[in-house]
Amino acid sequence: MKNNIAINGRCFTRRITGVERYSHEISRRLSSARIIQPKNNPGQISGNLWEQLVLPIQIRQNEILFSPANAGPWIVHNQVITIHDASVFDHPEWFKPSFAAWTRLSWKILSKRVKAIITVSNFSRERLIHHLQIPENRIHVIPNGVGKPFEPQSQTEIDAVKTKYNLNKPYFLFVGTNEPRKNLAALIQAWESLNSKTHILFIAGAKGKVFGSSTESHAASVTYISDEDLPALYSGAAAFVMPSFYEGFGLTALEAMACGAPVIASDISAFRELFKDKVLFANPHKSNEFANAMQRVIEDKTLARVLCEQGLIHAAGFSWDESAQKTKEIICKTGHSQIEDHS
Repeated sequence: MKNNIAINGRCFTRRITGVERYSHEISRRLSSARIIQPKNNPGQISGNLWEQLVLPIQIRQNEILFSPANAGPWIVHNQVITIHDASVFDHPEWFKPSFAAWTRLSWKILSKRVKAIITVSNFSRERLIHHLQIPENRIHVIPNGVGKPFEPQSQTEIDAVKTKYNLNKPYFLFVGTNEPRKNLAALIQAWESLNSKTHILFIAGAKGKVFGSSTESHAASVTYISDEDLPALYSGAAAFVMPSFYEGFGLTALEAMACGAPVIASDISAFRELFKDKVLFANPHKSNEFANAMQRVIEDKTLARVLCEQGLIHAAGFSWDESAQKTKEIICKTGHSQIEDHS
């Protein structure tokens, strides 16, 4: 059968964070799809121009476009787009004004024109319906997945990555970019108040120097962690900490669970939906609650073991194969076609 899914591959030229990982994992499971991407890594403006002007003319007449990364061409009606959360509406102050304004405008246009919208949680669905004023039956929830290589790693692999990053004490781990929604300042404040002599805080992916001189001896910070090191870093952590003010899903915390790390997470709607009672929750506006949670993990080895065991079971319920299959079903249904997949 002739292929008839085209994938908007603009995001494939970027470093892998949560949205990009989703895009890669789903797209590679749509094995009959044709990926269209720019030749180079475009900037924000040139990327928007490529997406709006170049991409549409490369789509074949019989193809439906899947845009997995929050953006797509306005003139392409035969399109399914994934919008991961509504943060540009709920908290525009966290973004550059030009980016927030463009994205809000783009989503309002796309939401009226595309065949269907996919999002990753019921929380995101409710917020997008509110802001975009679209019928409920046009937006579908398909959770993210997790899978290899995110699984418990051997002690040899853990020791190697600890040596690579000079982690000579047990460590609490944060993975993410240093942006306002991630609430990194509260985590650092919590860590400073804890003043642990037995553990360190390792921040992976944050840009710039984030620690004052008073904490530098007890913490490490790096600009970027390679993908191949993440499973062992997760597996070796005393706990993974995610203090976000706002998320549509929380993929890094799910990856940490899948690797056997206890998780401490913000008490926010998306995390309550995703993690149930399998993590320690803390108020993102109260750094002392994160300090108390980290102290509990240090002192209560039984609690840490239970969180690890429950997290592994919980994470096993999220599969990229299942997410991709449900995505393909939405594309088939809305595109009025049958997609042949040889995966």
